[in-house]
Amino acid sequence: MRVSTFTKGLIFVLIAAILAGGFIFVNRILAGDAFSKEEAQHALYGLWLWRDMQALDFGAFWYDTLRQMNWPFLHSWVLSLSFTVFGVSYTAARFLSLIFFLSSVIMLYLLSGTLSKKTGWKIGVLACLLALTSPILVRFASENMLEGLGALLFVAVAYVYTICEEQKDILHYILLAILFGLALFTNYMYAYFIIPSFLVVTLSKLGPLFVEGIRLRRQGEKYALRFLWWGYRKMIVLSVFLLVIAGWLAVDFSRKIVLIMASIFSYSGGVSPVGFWQTLFYYPKVIISNLSFSPWIGAFLLIALFIPFIASRYQGLNRIYVYVWTTLILAALTIPAKAPQVIYIIIPFIFLIFSAALVYVVTLGMEKQKQLARALLVLFIIPILFSVPRAYGLFFPGKSSQNMVKVLKYFHGTIPKEAGVVSSINLEHFSPEVVKFHFRDWQGEVLAETDLAEEELFSDGSGQRYFVSLNMDWKSPYTNDVLDDSLSRWNAWLTEKEMMGHIRLYSTKRFDDIGVTARIYQQTTSGI
Repeated sequence: MRVSTFTKGLIFVLIAAILAGGFIFVNRILAGDAFSKEEAQHALYGLWLWRDMQALDFGAFWYDTLRQMNWPFLHSWVLSLSFTVFGVSYTAARFLSLIFFLSSVIMLYLLSGTLSKKTGWKIGVLACLLALTSPILVRFASENMLEGLGALLFVAVAYVYTICEEQKDILHYILLAILFGLALFTNYMYAYFIIPSFLVVTLSKLGPLFVEGIRLRRQGEKYALRFLWWGYRKMIVLSVFLLVIAGWLAVDFSRKIVLIMASIFSYSGGVSPVGFWQTLFYYPKVIISNLSFSPWIGAFLLIALFIPFIASRYQGLNRIYVYVWTTLILAALTIPAKAPQVIYIIIPFIFLIFSAALVYVVTLGMEKQKQLARALLVLFIIPILFSVPRAYGLFFPGKSSQNMVKVLKYFHGTIPKEAGVVSSINLEHFSPEVVKFHFRDWQGEVLAETDLAEEELFSDGSGQRYFVSLNMDWKSPYTNDVLDDSLSRWNAWLTEKEMMGHIRLYSTKRFDDIGVTARIYQQTTSGI
């Protein structure tokens, strides 16, 4: 049986994805540091649900689902399943993000096949290679974050929408509505981008359909038949989607509305550019510097967004332009805080647009001026070669024999399991959330907050408590982890209590490679 060119391209993408995924897993996930603060928050959500599943306590499962307000529950649901299959660990959580990433790459290739039967495979292969070597995509593929799931859902929605337009069956439209709902349950901001994007695409068809309806009536045919069928299918999507939303908002409606608005318009995970021009040029700079391993490619990624005539050469590419530009405009003009990950979910579409433009230009050039086209292609490739070491570093990053995981393991293995553990440190990789996740199997109590009252810190004598602390050299890479003054305040408090005799130094260990000294203090009196 003859294998089609598109299938051969799919096999190539699968092999490339497996190889890239293997390098990411071994060199970035297995060798990864402790969770960042946000990673640990997501991990704790999944941990709660995993424990509820282990206990078969569905009441607690629903309660832990509903109390996830800052981020919706979908990621934690899937993460709890990952913990069930692979066990609870840093690796299991981050491996899920890798699965999302690789799945979105495969889905991106399938979407490219809908653009052109002849050259769709070329567009798909190039777009997937760009995705597999993208610094920002690779980074989030090895972190326990929501971005990978959001991008996968957006690409899946785009693909299913294309199938709906081609096959026009009701089942695909119901699936499309469900995917819209899943976007809302992944991250409110993603829904804020995805839903308007498809509204713009849908409304852009409304005018031509009205014109056709008028033409049909003049010809004596039944008025607006196609328009009614079009509206009927869209109403199915809207009805199912509204039903899904109603089910979610039925509990704590007012609180969820406030949180949805806050998470979208009061996003605090980035920077706030000063002035109109800095705001306007923030995301163009991100596209050039963050999306590709080569800024040279990044510049052409941006240029491709400003040549929409390419859309007329491929079926459905105009919709991809709408997804990208709707998201960029909303992100730039309505969300005060800016961050590269805000536009993460449209990065695969940007790669698709650039790949379509490049394939079109090269194909046209080969048909008319082969020698010139080849020369220009070589000139395009040469600057990229200078960035190859950066691409290599994505899959083979420099490794240190020590990191914050080693420090946490030292604390975990030195303190008696039945004793209480107290920490009031808020570093990026040693936050209260990280401590709670790492000590998830602890028999004693774990007090890890930055606002604990002094009377809460000491036991009343019924149980021993141990206080953990860090001292960092000024050259330590973890000096960049400082989120507030909690570490200095905590160490000053421990020094005072040691001088008063309420605690004593129990154990200490030096981690020279990262410039960190870990200390454990043991409670000697009530301290009150």
